[in-house]
Amino acid sequence: MADTEGSLTERLAAHWAGLSFDEIPAEVVGRVKDNILDTLAVALAGVNTDEAQRVRDALTSTQQSESGSLVWGTPLMLPPSHAALANGTSAHARDFDDGGGPGHAGSTVLPAALAVAEATGADGRALIAATIAGYDIGYRTLQALGGFAAHTDRGWHSSGTMGSLAAAAAGAKALNLDAERFADALGIAGSFTGGVWAFIDDGAWTKRIHPGKAGETGVDAALLARAGITGPRRIFEADWGGLFSLYNGGQGHAAKALHDLGVDFNVATAYIKPYACCRGSHSTIDTVLALIQERDLKPEDVRHISITAGETAVNMLSVDPIETVFDAQFSLPYAVTIALHHRSVGLDQFDPPRIDEPGIRATFQKISMHVDSGIQLEDGPRLAVEFVDGETVTLPAGNPTTAKGSAQNPLSHAEVVSKAEAVLAPYGYEVARDLVRAVETLDDAPDLSELLRALRAGRQGE
Repeated sequence: MADTEGSLTERLAAHWAGLSFDEIPAEVVGRVKDNILDTLAVALAGVNTDEAQRVRDALTSTQQSESGSLVWGTPLMLPPSHAALANGTSAHARDFDDGGGPGHAGSTVLPAALAVAEATGADGRALIAATIAGYDIGYRTLQALGGFAAHTDRGWHSSGTMGSLAAAAAGAKALNLDAERFADALGIAGSFTGGVWAFIDDGAWTKRIHPGKAGETGVDAALLARAGITGPRRIFEADWGGLFSLYNGGQGHAAKALHDLGVDFNVATAYIKPYACCRGSHSTIDTVLALIQERDLKPEDVRHISITAGETAVNMLSVDPIETVFDAQFSLPYAVTIALHHRSVGLDQFDPPRIDEPGIRATFQKISMHVDSGIQLEDGPRLAVEFVDGETVTLPAGNPTTAKGSAQNPLSHAEVVSKAEAVLAPYGYEVARDLVRAVETLDDAPDLSELLRALRAGRQGE
């Protein structure tokens, strides 16, 4: 038998199993509460989408119960793992949820953490600690595979792959598992994890479901581990069948994954989206909005915009034709078009797509994308903007992961609240108010009743 002493999963599990809420810095708690608010708000906004409704239909066609965990924004209760699947799908249904961590941190981690915490009668601090554990371990396990760009370049969708381990960590922490059972949960999740970018080929709905499926896997893994099912402790390192071998050509980065464990909780690695489209577009949107502000730029002032990016970015962000919300969110030319016309890039400009409006179509046709294999995903695109007066300006868009909403350029709490109010406006002001209040006071909450009341607001079927 291989020596399992000190494997990556064991070291992560031992750290988080032994960490109390009081050992988490106050600034980390404050930051993660903004991510929790953002995730729950966009999840309620996603409840009525076709994707979320069809997942609920699939799950409730064979089961419903009076107990279990709440399906947010509805009167339904489901077993915790299926509640995580339904809620994770709602949270990611319009790609306006936070990113970072294991890819999309909030929509993978929080549905698992809250489903388990609710089912076990946990308090607000336990939910916060479980959420932070998921963010931290999700980010660290992705770093073990070389990071987001390297993992994505291979065609893996990290929200589905490492999102499962992140959700398992959240579930294990919510269950207060000891180090042995915590490590089992991570190993079980790693045994069943998956998620690929094939959806980009035809806009398949699996993209929306990956975070929820990761949450379901994570909850099941934590519950199975609590019952005594063992998971492979060397889920990353095993020579045959380990994740380093399967996902990363045999190369692992355990030291990188363990760097500053207990010092950096990696909540700040999860950006909060100010724009309702793929994060790969955000640094370009920042750049275009700055140019608009600087020059009072209007669509008719532009003759042509050439966007040059690496192969992965072009594969991700050049969907055409634009027929669905998904298509619009994965079209950088469409996002730039919207920015030029409206000076904001909100959810209402993607759902539904506005490509058939004559002005939008005309500007969209002025924008082209080109591949430069020397540009890496985190380098960001390069823009060449040609104006009607003949002037051309070349601008580097910069790293999309450090765009507005990142640790380097964070949204303020007030901006997060404003986003929540905007996406929840169809429910009425009180829904946003109650959700904001419940999250802001979560670390003092003796139970989750106030938060769950807020999440029942605007529920369907009544």
